[in-house]
Order: sequence, then structure tokens, then C-alpha cells
Amino acid sequence: MRGKLFLGSAGSLLSLVAASGALAQDRSGAASVGSAEPDEILVTAERRSSSIQDTPLALSVLDGDSLRQGGNQGLTELAQKVPSLSFAQSFGITQIFIRGVGNNFFAPGGDPGVATYADGVYLSDQEATGVAFLDLERIEVLRGPQGALYGRNATGGAVNLVSAAPSESLEGRIGLQLGDYGRVQGDGVLSGPLFGGITARASAQYRKLSGYTRNELAGTPGAPERGDAEESFAGRLQVAVPLGEGRLQLTANGYTQNDAGPALRILPDPLPHPAALLFGVRPSAAPRSFKSQGSINRREVWSVTGRLEQPIGAAELVLIADTRGSDRFISFDQDGTERTVSTSSLDTDSSQSSVEAYLKGNSGKLDWLAGAIWLRFRQSRTTFVEGFLPGAFLDPRLPLTFPFPFTFAGGGTVTTEALAAYADGKLALSDTVALRIGGRYSDDQKQASEFLTFFAPPITGQQSDGWGEWSGKAGLDFTPSDNVLLYASAARGFKSGALNVGAFTPAVNPEINVTFEAGARLSGAGWTLNLTGYTSDYSDLQIVRIGPISQIIANATSARINGLELEAKVRPAPGLTLGLSGSWMDASFGTFVSTDQRRGFQDFNVSGNRLPLTSRWQGTVSVQYRADLAGGSRLDFGGAMQWRSEYFFTEFNTADARQGGFARFDLGAAWTSADNRWTVNVFARNLTDHKVLSSLAAVAPLLGSVRVASLEPPRHFGIGLERRF
Repeated sequence: MRGKLFLGSAGSLLSLVAASGALAQDRSGAASVGSAEPDEILVTAERRSSSIQDTPLALSVLDGDSLRQGGNQGLTELAQKVPSLSFAQSFGITQIFIRGVGNNFFAPGGDPGVATYADGVYLSDQEATGVAFLDLERIEVLRGPQGALYGRNATGGAVNLVSAAPSESLEGRIGLQLGDYGRVQGDGVLSGPLFGGITARASAQYRKLSGYTRNELAGTPGAPERGDAEESFAGRLQVAVPLGEGRLQLTANGYTQNDAGPALRILPDPLPHPAALLFGVRPSAAPRSFKSQGSINRREVWSVTGRLEQPIGAAELVLIADTRGSDRFISFDQDGTERTVSTSSLDTDSSQSSVEAYLKGNSGKLDWLAGAIWLRFRQSRTTFVEGFLPGAFLDPRLPLTFPFPFTFAGGGTVTTEALAAYADGKLALSDTVALRIGGRYSDDQKQASEFLTFFAPPITGQQSDGWGEWSGKAGLDFTPSDNVLLYASAARGFKSGALNVGAFTPAVNPEINVTFEAGARLSGAGWTLNLTGYTSDYSDLQIVRIGPISQIIANATSARINGLELEAKVRPAPGLTLGLSGSWMDASFGTFVSTDQRRGFQDFNVSGNRLPLTSRWQGTVSVQYRADLAGGSRLDFGGAMQWRSEYFFTEFNTADARQGGFARFDLGAAWTSADNRWTVNVFARNLTDHKVLSSLAAVAPLLGSVRVASLEPPRHFGIGLERRF
């Protein structure tokens, strides 16, 4: 309901901005498929504005306009363009991995290893991180531990979503994209002055997708026609108010979704699962097909943020206050057959409040920043499963064909209180050498109430724990010339401890990462080259294990990750840009023994095995070409090939949880009018129609240890029309 209220407000502000003055008559052209002559890229990855080539970080930037006109695949775009990054969605929940570490646990009580920020606000809710993809100016991806400025839960890195800000002159756009699989997307933006120096920006988006996966039970009462469907609305209001030499920006976001949700396919297994034992029925074996008797996917997300930027003498104070919440309900056919054997649902709601303040300035040779943050995050979830189990699963005297009814309910509420203080600085030791050092102390306290009901009276309990840790980074920069930046650093990352809510197991230790990194940013006339090498040692790495009735998070004693990363662009001819990004990664467990419930609950020494979702090799080759036409209009063409070597979904590195290596191809083209007001774009994704598993999870043994998987989108096409003012 709150999301719909925000969308209605967005429409009202669109009208207000439109009435405040005549639309601007000229506007710089937005990037289309890809500009062959890119401007200097400015970033705020260090919470200060700087050119990307002057920023001593393993950092990648994606342009928001280019993403939108290329089909706007959401955060999945990151895996196709950023070295050492992979992306998955399990049950519609975002999972981002950088350098082998990320969000592998999505129940309350755990945290991701890649921190996601939206306009400077940390997003604790893993249910909501994938829905902030509206009217973006850019996405900044920082690879490696970011323990000083981005703090806790950034052992793998950080993703910073930067929204397009209100503009001083009146401008706007409206766009429509159509495609196969029932794709419809409408976007509208209007930005400009109101009165008294106040500026505003209103953004809205509607997305609809019929779904990529055919339901073999379509037509059955309650069964969806297709899976991987989407129908959503998003809106954002921004108002910027001048306060003397300072500025106050207020932002409200709303999002609502109501559709059939992801196609959660039950993969065929050589061993029969409960539905086969009870009724002789099996899930669909077709890769783009599944069986579902019913599915529901409802989500609402809202947020209100205030950001104050106020000069204080030679320094500047930044104060960010934020409140947000989400509600999510998903229900799906757990057995994937035509019989009612198992139905699961997850009901989640969360709320977050945070206040952060930092002061930054420059004192001669010292560029400094210091601040503190308070955050409170509360999340509740109930997991409910009901259906039938083969009688022999529970009593050996019963036949396997005897349907024994069961009901499972578990979950609870976790409240996290996090406090941190941090400082970061750059000291110029000479004209060419600078020392960088930053540190943060984080104090996290978690309290949980939990319950479990399964063939017994309900079990309830309380648990709590807390952790205090230092994290930070120190390094040297060497700039022998304007086009050469060399840097080296040592960093320590901290990921908060976890509580397995609803599993009644002990608290999980924090994850610690120590990384040594060296890199180079080089540029010349028409080319850039960025290289990074690193080695990371993890202690108490947090991973997912399958318990008897649910997933739990546990500590692997140690892990080591070594890697190399490359990003390069060259313009060999006017209008032509060639790009290459890629990574090599050796990510393996150190000392670790784990129990595999799919192989009779045996213990296996997985030392030396590859970390889940890590490819040894991955990369992208891209080609962009701009042709100027008579009369001033232009054509942009773009193509990319992404490749990845094999990866596994569990620590056991077995064939039943493996995705083989693949290559995929994307193409796009756009025509832009001479006055930059009209753009027509077309795109084609996954031209080879490669079938790629984006996620795979094994469920509890009492449900047959079946593998629940999702596929990346198949080959699909789209065409868009955009009018800018």
C-alpha cells in the first residue's frame, strides 16, 4: 500500500515540476548503446568526488543510461560487466558475490559479504536490494574488503547505487520498451527547479513480463501460466533545498510487486524424491519448463531518506538519516509435480533505521574524513511447509507409498543494533607519493526470538550475541605522471557474526578477511588499462550448510583466494571502442570438513575444493561503434561476449551441483536524433540461448534433498523508444 501511495505522489510531483517553467530546449545526449568517445568518469567511491582513473581502488563503474537502453536486466548486469563478480537469485532474493565471497545465506540472522548501498545508505534487507534499480546515474562496484568507509559486511566488496539527482534546469524523459515473453516497460522522469532555488526530480517505472518458463500445469485452477513472471511499479521523489551554502535533499522511494514470481524448478534426480515414492510422479525434465500448481510473489518496499550537506569552515558535514521497510510473501509448489505433495511459503517483513554523520575536509597535504553511524535492523520471517512424506521416512514399519501428512513452521525475529566510528585520510608525502590509511571499529549486537514446530509441540527460545571488531585499510599511491597511478594496500574486513534463527544452533563466529592488493591505472590518448592483483586469507568464512530440516550458516575454518583482474578500453579508430574485462581467481577452502546430506550424511574433507559460485576464469569482450549521420543524428552499435569457466554451488564440488563453462552474446543498436531528443534502441540478449543455472539449493533431507534451481533468462529481444525534453 505504501508503494502505491509513493507512486501516486510521483505523478503529482511530475505535474508540479512541469508547471514550474518551460522545458529546456537543449540537453546533452544521454549515452546509448555505448559512446565511442566517453567523457571523464567521476565517482564517489571514497565519499569524495574523483576521477575513476585517479582513484586507487579496484573499482568498476556502469552507466545508468546505457544499462536502461540495453534492456535493464537489473543487478544481473554486474556479473556480465564486472571482473570477479557473480550474481544469483534464490527464491527471488539477491545474491552478489565478489572475489568468491558474498550473500550465500538469506534467512534472518545472517548478513551478506558484499555491502549494498543506495545513495549512501546501507541496505541490510537482502529481500529489497534488487529493487533500487530505478533512474540510476551509475553503479559503482568496489572489489575487495572495504572496512573503513563501507564498514561491516563488506569483506568481499561493496556495490554503490547512485540515483540521478535533481537538475538545475528543467529536463525529463519518457520511454517505452517492448519485447518478447510479454515484456513491457515504461519509464518517466521529470526534473528541474520549483521555486526559491528548490529543485526536484520525480521518477516512475512500470515493468511487466509474462515469464520465461512454461508451466506444464497451466490451466489448472490456481496455476500460473508461466514462471519467472514480473509485474512491478516503482517510484521515487527527490527534493533538494538550498540552506545557505549547504543543501538538504529529501528522497522517498516506493516499490510494489505482485506476480507469479520465479520459476523454481525441481531438477531431476537419479534417486526418487518423495512425490515419486508416494505417487509415481516426477518434476518436469524440460529445461525451460516446470510444474506448479500455484505460486504467489508479493513484495512492497519503501524508504524515506534525508541528506544534509553543510560547509563548516574549510570542512563539510554530511548527515544522512534514513528509515525503510519491506514486506514480502512468496509461496510455491515445493515438489514440482502434478500432485499436492509439498507447498512452501516464506513470509518476511523488515524495518531499518539509521543515522550517519561524517565530516570531511582538506588541510594542506592531508585529505581527511571521519564519521560515525548507528543502525537498527529488525527482520521477521516464518517459513511454512505442509504436505506429505513417505511413511518409511518417519517409521520404518510404514511403506514408502503411505502418505504421512506433516506441517513444518519455523523462524523468528532478529534485531540488530550496530554502532561504528571510522576515519580515513590521504597524506601527500611528496608530489608523487601519498599515504592512505583508514580504520573503523564496529560493534554489533543481535537478539533473536525463535520457534519451531514439527511433529511436536512448538519449541521456542531466545538467543543473543555481540561482536566488536576493527577493520580498515592502509596503502601507498605512486603517481609518476598524470596518466599513471600505481597503488598497493593491506586491508582487513569484518563480517558480523550470525544467529541461525529457527534452527536452535549456537551463534556463528564473525568472518575476517585480510587482503594484500596491488594495482595500476594507466591511460593515454584513446586508451585506458587497469590491472589488479590480490591475495586474501579468510578465517571463519561463513557458508551455508543443509541441516536436517533447514539451511543453516556455519564457519569454514579458513580459505584463501588469489586473483588477477583486468579492465581495458582502446579507441583504435574514430567512433570505435574495444573493451576487455576479465579475471582469474583461485578460491579454495583451507581446513574444512563438511557433512553432505545428499550422500548419506557423510563427512567429507573439502580442503582444497573451490568456493561456491567462483569461476577460475571469467570475462567480457565488447565492441562499440558510433556512426555520425547526415543531418547530425547518429547510430550506436554495441556487442559483447561474456564467458565463464565452470563453477559449483556447494563446497563439495560435485557434478549434481555444477554449472559448466559457457559463453553468451549480446547485441544492441540505437539511433539518436540530431537534437538528442529521440532515441530508438533495439537489443538482443543471450543470442546462443545458452541454458545457465543462476542458482541451485538443496532442500532439507526430509523433503527428499531435492535440488531447487533457477535459470538465467533465455534468448530474448526488445525495442525501445525514448523522448527526452
